[in-house]
Amino acid sequence: MDEKITFEKFLFGDGNEIVIDDMGFCVDRIVMLPRIRPHQLEKAVKLSVEYCKLADFRRKLLEKSNKCPILIYQLYKRSVLAFEEINPFLNDMDTFILSYYFWKEIEDFESFIKSKLKPGGLAEAFFENSNDIDQLIEYGFLQSSIEYCLKYDVIDDLLNIENLTQEASWSPFEWSDKPDYLDLLSFSGFFGSIRCFKHLLMKGLEIKENVFSMVVCGGCFDLFHLCQGQQLLTPNLVCKASEFFYLSLLIFLIENGAVINVKAKSIEFLYLIGLLFIMLLKEVILVLSNI
Repeated sequence: MDEKITFEKFLFGDGNEIVIDDMGFCVDRIVMLPRIRPHQLEKAVKLSVEYCKLADFRRKLLEKSNKCPILIYQLYKRSVLAFEEINPFLNDMDTFILSYYFWKEIEDFESFIKSKLKPGGLAEAFFENSNDIDQLIEYGFLQSSIEYCLKYDVIDDLLNIENLTQEASWSPFEWSDKPDYLDLLSFSGFFGSIRCFKHLLMKGLEIKENVFSMVVCGGCFDLFHLCQGQQLLTPNLVCKASEFFYLSLLIFLIENGAVINVKAKSIEFLYLIGLLFIMLLKEVILVLSNI
């Protein structure tokens, strides 16, 4: 592949331009960003708007449409992608959730979606209310839910909730490879909801390894430093920081003694370590040139 894409500095958070040759790699990274809405969705949209000018990127992004339905929908709303381009992918059984984003555009949607139901899949009753569908598309969760409260840091609603030992459930509209259920502290940590996180701590919930892991996934530095004193610098945290491309967090973890499990090293981790080495090398060369 001859074309190259220059990733914007905010994608990696290190202030440097990065040129990548592999278009598939670029798409994979961008597709991952909407999983932690609302913090990263706009970044993914902004990048995609620019790179959809490249035919290869556009094609590969549509091929991954089942993994980033909210991103595809946002690009459609901004007239970057046409419904005619997206429509062929809606017939795939794996694009069940993506179809709901276009329920107003699909002719006889009720019959269409029933044809995609399969044993063990989502129940039809889940989306009976059109208002519910609109809320799920817009926010990922229903506004009346504990999940919405934690995701958007609505502290006033959380104050009225008595059972803080319950678990939060992922909505299929909040596309993620995380567990189906998380404790409330982990859930708020994943979305960087500082006020809810601190309130739950005050109510006696404890920072455990799974909580710290979700905080690293969310990339919120304030919560990260709040958890830091728990001495939970495990190999899992290094993997999560590299998976979500938080270079600054990865550097901090390594410098402060986080264990690196060789068997757990991912492609993302190796790439970031290489990037870090290049950055340090540039600084050394700059210093030597000024001597």
